Amino acid sequence: MVSRRNLRSVWLTLTGTLTGLVWGVTQAYACGLCDDPQHFISGHLATPTSTATTDIAEPGYNLGSFNIIIRPNATLSNDAAALAAFERAATNWERYISDPITVTIDAGFESLGGGILGSTRPRAFAYNYDFLRGQVVTDATDEGANDTVATRVPTSAQFSNALLPSGFSLSGGLAGTKANLKALGITDLDETQGDSDGIINFSTNFAFDYDNTDNMNTNLTDFETVATHEIGHLLGFISAVDTVDTSASGSISPYTLDLFRFADNVAGSDPGSLPQFMTNARSLLTGVEAITDDVDSEFRMSTGRNKGDGRQASHWKDGDLTAGNVIGVMDPTLAAGQVVEISAADLRAFDLIGYDINYQPVPAPPAAISLGIGGLVGLLGVGARKLRTRLRRDKKK
Repeated sequence: MVSRRNLRSVWLTLTGTLTGLVWGVTQAYACGLCDDPQHFISGHLATPTSTATTDIAEPGYNLGSFNIIIRPNATLSNDAAALAAFERAATNWERYISDPITVTIDAGFESLGGGILGSTRPRAFAYNYDFLRGQVVTDATDEGANDTVATRVPTSAQFSNALLPSGFSLSGGLAGTKANLKALGITDLDETQGDSDGIINFSTNFAFDYDNTDNMNTNLTDFETVATHEIGHLLGFISAVDTVDTSASGSISPYTLDLFRFADNVAGSDPGSLPQFMTNARSLLTGVEAITDDVDSEFRMSTGRNKGDGRQASHWKDGDLTAGNVIGVMDPTLAAGQVVEISAADLRAFDLIGYDINYQPVPAPPAAISLGIGGLVGLLGVGARKLRTRLRRDKKK
């Protein structure tokens, strides 16, 4: 059996006092690849001055009309192959996203500790639930029939029936990463909170393959896939279920992705119509089969590292647990030598949480590697309940 490395994250409890619309930084998120399936990585509390933890030595690299600016530390700046792979990972997202915003990522190499390949710490904030829900609705209003479902996300009163374990309650807030909030039209965050949208670091203790087009080394981890995955978390692929999974009790602010999270095949939760979508209970439970559902299509989710299926909830359901049905690049595990593409499901999730998605991707520049998916419009148009995409190569067992 080929050893697989797990993409893991650790969450810290929500802190801060509600003042007007915005809370403080909500949670620190660290996602990484581990050699040992039992290994946990350590989280670090993000702060408005979190860029100080990365040695920013070089100017940013502006990569497209939807701008991702990479600010490399000295080590990354001096590693041309790694920086080029990171740029390709950013371009993978830029080819599909058209929001007129700039996302700034402080990035580099650091010694991250035993077993840790990479770490992502997005800036994240929670707003008054109905205020941020209004931003989601407004953003979706001009997106056409495909996004009608996002205009039906529940009000705070309707969300109050969310499924939560004993000892947990809803805070009255709704959270998003700073990048996601900018995509939803909140325009003053760079001015008031600093321009960094988060930090992505990779370990100096491991070897990566930086070019997945030249006979990928089956003993190495594909850097571009890992970077693409980590950027996805920074853009907003996060669930508050991971907070539930790592806490005994507390007050929970769901994330924008949780607006679409339901318990699979559970009466009163799994929606079959737009009216049911608006009023059925969202699921913030661990250990209960969960889906991201837009009524026309649904995608299975991981259910918790500690109290669920062994995978952290801010990911699709692991393909290894579903007979190889890999949903997309936000799968929680990656085999050595594997390259994972951005999928239709990945793009649909980001569409739902407020990004403007071009389902006909911008052509990749000659030096960039296309991770687009053929037949994407057809896949989305079918409206199948179990829409799936596959790895570029079949996973080895």
